[in-house]
Amino acid sequence: MGSYGRGCRGIQCRVNPSGNNEVISTHDQVLGGEDGQVFLGAHFPAHQDYAVEIGHLGKTLSNQLQKKGIIGRFGVDFLSVKENNLWKHYAIEINLRKGGTTHPFLMLQFLTNGKYDYEQGEYNTPNQQKRYYFCSDNLQNEAFKGLTPPDLVDIAICNNLFFDASTEQGVTFHLMGALSQYGKLGLVCIAKSPEEAQNYYQKTLEVLKVEGGKSVSSL
Repeated sequence: MGSYGRGCRGIQCRVNPSGNNEVISTHDQVLGGEDGQVFLGAHFPAHQDYAVEIGHLGKTLSNQLQKKGIIGRFGVDFLSVKENNLWKHYAIEINLRKGGTTHPFLMLQFLTNGKYDYEQGEYNTPNQQKRYYFCSDNLQNEAFKGLTPPDLVDIAICNNLFFDASTEQGVTFHLMGALSQYGKLGLVCIAKSPEEAQNYYQKTLEVLKVEGGKSVSSL
């Protein structure tokens, strides 16, 4: 899961009651399911080839929606295709609500106190360190069943996966209430490059399969 490429992009924007509007983030969405339309996860920020482009499109849409009286967070999805070596982005949906990429970005922001610059297509911490993440709220495997949230935290710490505030890198978890019974959880893998964020995801998946297997065999 989780490669960049042609497909669905998303932006988050916000219009404040004071009248200010901003582009909060851009994402490359990962879709799956039987019809390929189920949101599985996302890369943040969107790929550097077009992050600035869709950021400016988001700002334009935000300005227009503000004129219509919209207040609060909203998201816009784009279908992106590459034609003659140029990316073209077609807005296909506006969601006047929080979405699947809202809480992963808030987790990053609360943990690092950084800000996304849509004009550069980059997220920087206060000490000007770039950060990226890959997130999913649909990580599920039969081997995970029986693991408890405390088990998950212990496994992450023992395998050097858990988010480290000193390096501002690592994995944070959510939706842990579904772990033991359904073998399902969510995670945000934060790193200093897209590749390292993806590596955190792959390592977490592999480690949990092994540790989950131990849990099942010991029942």
